[in-house]
Amino acid sequence: MGKEKWYQKQLRMVQTVLREPDAVNYDAKAVVEYLREIKANCIIAHGGGDTDFFISNLELANPTPFLGEQDILADLVEEAHKNGIKVIVRVDFRGVQRERYDRYPHWFALNADGTPIYSKEFDLYVPCYNSFYVNEYAVDYIRDLMDRYDIDGIWENAIGFGVGPCYCKACRDRYKRDTNKEIPQGADYYSREFDEYRLWKAKCADEHIELMRNTVKEYGDEKAYCAEIFGMFHAHRAKSTGIDLYNAREHFDFLVSPNFLSTHSATKGHYHQLTTPASAIRFMKSVNRDKQAVVLYGNNGGKWRYVIEPHLESRIWLWETVSVGGGLWNCMFNGQHPGATFDNRNSYLERDVYHYLADNEEILETQIPREEVGIYFSKASRDYLADDDEDKDEYGVFIKGIENVLIDNHVQYGFCPDINFTLDEVSKYKLLIIPNGAYLSDEHIEIIRKYVSMGGGLIASYKTSLYDEKGNKREDFGLRDLFGCSYTGIKKDTQIDCYQMLKEPHAITSGFKNTSLLMNDGYTLLCTPIEKENYNVVCTYVPKIPNQPPPKAWVKDMRTPYPTIIAGTYGKGRVVYFANQMDKLCYTNGHEDFMDLVYNSILWTKNGELSIETNAPDSVHIALTENKDDNKQVVLSLTNHTSKPRRPIRQLLPVYDFYVDCRLDGDSLEDYNILRSDGDISVREISKEKGMLTVRIEIKRLDEFASIYLRAK
Repeated sequence: MGKEKWYQKQLRMVQTVLREPDAVNYDAKAVVEYLREIKANCIIAHGGGDTDFFISNLELANPTPFLGEQDILADLVEEAHKNGIKVIVRVDFRGVQRERYDRYPHWFALNADGTPIYSKEFDLYVPCYNSFYVNEYAVDYIRDLMDRYDIDGIWENAIGFGVGPCYCKACRDRYKRDTNKEIPQGADYYSREFDEYRLWKAKCADEHIELMRNTVKEYGDEKAYCAEIFGMFHAHRAKSTGIDLYNAREHFDFLVSPNFLSTHSATKGHYHQLTTPASAIRFMKSVNRDKQAVVLYGNNGGKWRYVIEPHLESRIWLWETVSVGGGLWNCMFNGQHPGATFDNRNSYLERDVYHYLADNEEILETQIPREEVGIYFSKASRDYLADDDEDKDEYGVFIKGIENVLIDNHVQYGFCPDINFTLDEVSKYKLLIIPNGAYLSDEHIEIIRKYVSMGGGLIASYKTSLYDEKGNKREDFGLRDLFGCSYTGIKKDTQIDCYQMLKEPHAITSGFKNTSLLMNDGYTLLCTPIEKENYNVVCTYVPKIPNQPPPKAWVKDMRTPYPTIIAGTYGKGRVVYFANQMDKLCYTNGHEDFMDLVYNSILWTKNGELSIETNAPDSVHIALTENKDDNKQVVLSLTNHTSKPRRPIRQLLPVYDFYVDCRLDGDSLEDYNILRSDGDISVREISKEKGMLTVRIEIKRLDEFASIYLRAK
């Protein structure tokens, strides 16, 4: 522990995104007093690049006229360091306004016709990853900051500035040198014609990030470097800019994903699922388990920055984050600190959660999610199929549907990203789920085949394995032998008046009584079963039955040979394949037929017992984390979502008298500690069997959040 750098330990952060007038009479003592009150251990302060909050002598310096004689950064660094608080400085090189552009136009990006790339939204002339402005000039800028001030790190904001292709001389020359080709023109940037260019651009982005990191590290390895990269579902941004969390896992000293409760200013306003930040932490921990993972949220809005996010939902947002081992970063707009702005209703919002983290730091900072079920994350499938508009998205919504089922049924899960995909890595899971992983490599298909034959469970859906990772279509499923069926090439629109027929009794349809039909929705691939021993067609496709006029609402025969669900045994493992969009429908539709079929499939395919058994309602979200170096030390967290059925939530209803049985590796319970509770909690052993210990936690009352540390031996 003593050899770790500060950024390798628990992070409780606050960022103050200053407007120019916030520099007037800047009160560093008041800012640090706020940080002390909430037990924050790091502040992210405004440096500049876009607008400077210190006086620089560099040629494109752009100091705010509100600075006066005060040196804001010097005052803040001195006051923060006196109180043991780290200071990271925000820099932003996304572009410059006209006056600065005119001085050095050759430092910036160009369209194919030679005109400058200009962002009307931000009134900025935009650079590219190979431009002088974001490389040589940015290096000088960061060195200037770090020479002047004893800061603890650099945060590169808006790093994804390279949207679309750039035709500046630097890019043209380098692309020609690297590929012996000209940069494509005229086609859709997201088409196959630009595939090679986008890969090349991602390489350029990586090199820019590494240059920024190396510049920071010139001042010592204890200086932190990180940048703004959006999460796993931001498909358009990742494909356009060539940057996502895969880049971050190597280059950044800790991982962070912006996750505001409401959407950002450029999109239509809505509130995200309250489990979103926990999902982000699970993904970041799967990308790199050894780095701290942080959710960047706001106590005021992402879209409406001058007023608060819904108060109670914001608290749930924070508890969800820490329940899976995450840290927090409050990004505060419009004011010197969160208690000094126009709308102070959410000031000190984070105090309870930051205190909980700080008071239990030694236990919590080493926790990672327990992962019994792995959701395979396919970057290629994300790039080809996902869309930031959920109505058009054909990837992220499939994952979100699976998450809904797992969370509602208290199943502990994580992500299995294709970047880490090996047989050893996947073998730790009792079940692997592939939600519409259409684009899979031959190598990964072979790993999946071996994993299942050795006893692993597999659930896959829809177009999984129909393409290779480069976008080339296969003649049939790459996993045809595991799925037990072959694709006919016919896709049916089953969005309206469509059903599935129960074929024969099976564990997957357990509990479905008094019906021969179940709901169908979305789209369905027509597949033909392969004659295989130990494979069963569970449900079949029913042709559309029109509902009007009523006398004509029938078809001659509902029976077809096309399975919507097929299940079988492959080697020592079990497989379920959904030919329809069953997992997506658990998110977009939510009907009990979809939710129960997927959950029953999980129970049937999993290899081994799950860690959690409970009589808690699905509105109590249960997360089990474990020490990354010792899985006999765990933290059980319970976050209450019980409320009226309308968003945003304004009142939580307490949940009374329920239990959670937690299965641990070990022979006995050596120690436990109730870290936080709303009422009486009792802990006792109830069974021991073959190195497995079951501990029962009985909760008399849960208002908002509770957690219990358990150590087995």
